[in-house]
Amino acid sequence: MEYPLDNLIPEIVSYSNLYESYNYVVSHLESKQQRGKYAPDTIPLQEQDFRSAEEYQCYLEKQQKADATRTAIIEMLREQISNGTFSITRSDVKDIHVKDGPKERDCQAPTVPKRIGCHSIMVIVEKYTYPSLIHNTGASIKGRGMHWLHHIIEDDLRCIGEEYPYYYQNDIKHYYDNIDQEQMKQCIRKFISDPVLLPILDTFITVMPKGLSKGLRSSQCFANLYLSPVHHRMLEKVPRYMYTNKDCVDEVHYLYYNYCDDTAFFARTKKELWRLRDIYVSEIAKLGLQVKDNEAVRPLSVGFDMCGYIHYGTHSLIRKRIKQNAARKLARIKSRKRRQEVIGAFKGMACHADCKNLYYILTHQKMKKFSEMGVAYTPADGKKRFPGKVMRLSAIQNKEIEVHDYESDLTTSQGDGRYLVSFREIRTGEWGKFFTSSEEMKNILDQISDIEEGFPFETVIQSEIFDGNKVKYKFT
Repeated sequence: MEYPLDNLIPEIVSYSNLYESYNYVVSHLESKQQRGKYAPDTIPLQEQDFRSAEEYQCYLEKQQKADATRTAIIEMLREQISNGTFSITRSDVKDIHVKDGPKERDCQAPTVPKRIGCHSIMVIVEKYTYPSLIHNTGASIKGRGMHWLHHIIEDDLRCIGEEYPYYYQNDIKHYYDNIDQEQMKQCIRKFISDPVLLPILDTFITVMPKGLSKGLRSSQCFANLYLSPVHHRMLEKVPRYMYTNKDCVDEVHYLYYNYCDDTAFFARTKKELWRLRDIYVSEIAKLGLQVKDNEAVRPLSVGFDMCGYIHYGTHSLIRKRIKQNAARKLARIKSRKRRQEVIGAFKGMACHADCKNLYYILTHQKMKKFSEMGVAYTPADGKKRFPGKVMRLSAIQNKEIEVHDYESDLTTSQGDGRYLVSFREIRTGEWGKFFTSSEEMKNILDQISDIEEGFPFETVIQSEIFDGNKVKYKFT
């Protein structure tokens, strides 16, 4: 994509975008009374749902009033954004105090119409600017949240945990408060040149006398873009490794992770980490930022705390604070409904880590894995679907594996008649699959399939060289 972008206003003020933004913001309002004020019911009630005709008539009047309010706000926003008069100023926001775990923040909550206008603008801005971010960043990005980044970290550490046993981690000191507003404006102008949109975005930046507002929809995007140049420079320095995806295409994976202002990267030695750390600190200093005093270089063996989980390379656990909060709430809650809500929230975290026993201890309920339910998808085309990633045979040779199943006579970009083999690595328990065109391996798989209870079987794949430089793989 070529930057800077111009003429984004027509897409922003399209009725589809404005209505979607309106419905999103209103549906996330806290009280039912607020939601009813700004939008009619998606599924309206019928006359038989009321005790009298007068109550039903009153309900219809409220629905008509809410619909008129929605139409008026959308038309107002469409006009103001189109002519560039839309803005968010200090008088448009209300200060609120928010407590998030041990952290307490002073945030700003805009009025509902301003919130809708900001959302409709930022949906389009993010659509065009977020592709410029590095892959391993996951804060406030649709489809790339906390659990998404957690699983990327898990996969990477299982591949390279022993080779890169040390990590550096930091947090930026008062990140939102210390973002320079003039530098932020210049950063936005690298991506957008629309003369009508830029003054509007500038008002989002200058709501507070210093830094970015905590609470505006725009601040999440701006905070990601502000640090993006630093992340791109660091990718030129940090370790990386090659990985073969399910389409047999080699991908570069960087051992560098970012979640808003929380950043971490890995290296083989502590000395190398401190060298990379100095580069990182130097780069963020150019933006007027500095890291907190709690920065650290640690071995992976003591645990890598990020995205709410402690990663150990071979497994991951829930952060201690999350576990304690769940335990304390469950111990004092008497309401059955509230208890189920807490259990559901805790299960949403526990199911992404190796916490099955912990979940049972706290809730006295057994958390079944999908694999234990005996339910399987049967594809309409009759072909098998195997778990795990496609791997090169060279990556799993000399490792003990269990071969569980295979699919024969597949056509790929490498040729016809290939077999896809599903396996599980015994040491790590990780699932994977590989393609083979070896007549020897194909023949052995066909023979084993004729043997009752032939699958799964344990084996070690080894290679041998023939005809000078050709490599052949075989089961041993």
